[in-house]
Amino acid sequence: MTHRFQIAIVFFIIHLSFGFLLYPELIYSLTDTGHWLVVLCQGVLQLLLILLYMKGLNYFPNEDIVDIYLKMGRLIAFVILLPFVLNLTVLVALNIRTYTEVINSLFLLRTPHWPIALLLYFISAYTATKGLGTILRSSVFIFFMIIPFILFISFSSIVNFDFHNGFPIRDASFDFLLDMEFYYLMGFSAFLFLGFMVSNKPLVFRDILIAWFSVIILYLAFVYIPLFIFGQETVVTLSLPFVIAMDSVDIRWLVFNRQTMFFGISSIGFMLIFNAVMLWMISQIMQKLFSKLRVKSALWIIIFSIIGYIAGLFIPNQVWTNTLILWNRGAQVYFMLILPITIYIYGVVIKRKGTSDERKSSL
Repeated sequence: MTHRFQIAIVFFIIHLSFGFLLYPELIYSLTDTGHWLVVLCQGVLQLLLILLYMKGLNYFPNEDIVDIYLKMGRLIAFVILLPFVLNLTVLVALNIRTYTEVINSLFLLRTPHWPIALLLYFISAYTATKGLGTILRSSVFIFFMIIPFILFISFSSIVNFDFHNGFPIRDASFDFLLDMEFYYLMGFSAFLFLGFMVSNKPLVFRDILIAWFSVIILYLAFVYIPLFIFGQETVVTLSLPFVIAMDSVDIRWLVFNRQTMFFGISSIGFMLIFNAVMLWMISQIMQKLFSKLRVKSALWIIIFSIIGYIAGLFIPNQVWTNTLILWNRGAQVYFMLILPITIYIYGVVIKRKGTSDERKSSL
């Protein structure tokens, strides 16, 4: 199985790890009709940023974004990448806290948050310490093990559909483009990890395009399944509408007594891969920025896992978690703009400088 195919699977998994929880709620808050148009516009904007990002990265073969920013200057690397590390740490903490709440509500009702979070952190950190190769191989295994479950659960909900709830299918305007919450949707994009996938062969946009298209299809399912079941007036009042939609389907012969329990167990695998990738990215940044300290990558992972775990314990409830996630998504949008743009501009400048030097030397 090729390295590029494994990267495409990680791209798919990272998007799904958070998408089904909060993404539908933001879509419902942006429009009453034509939800597909909001998803598609967000997807196209994401695709343009990915294309810009990959073009910039391809100017620097065999180098990740840390190497590129260190070329710009150590001060620039610190100013941009240290806040990025903080953002990733918060992202992991919120991800684990959210899934802890989901696990508590589904099948561990009387268990405190801290032991569940501790177990999730341990598994994620252990996977991250094993390196990128282990993460990529684990993602392939989890993908082929879980995706059939996700598809089964999604198709089984059709019995409760009322397709009239999805009409009208077209929004009369593009007013959502002026709403700040639309740009918070970009925070659910997860392509910045591509800048850490160092390889002799440059990334091929076609491979990511297929993964992107698959993510858009799943996002549409996350939005429209609750909508077809409950209708717009009801879904805007629900917390985690997709999870509730899954719970509305009664399949008596299923080994689990609730659909959501089946879905919850399946989706935990995606969350673990997501966290492992984020922690591994943090270790790569810290190891190169503070190379003089000679701290191993595994130790950085452990340090930031402990920081994230302690921070997560201070979040009082799910309402606070959701609020912090939106704030974090705002920061994530900033980095999704600043990293691709600066890397692309720097790549163009370096290439033109190299071309100019070659012309001078030929003269």
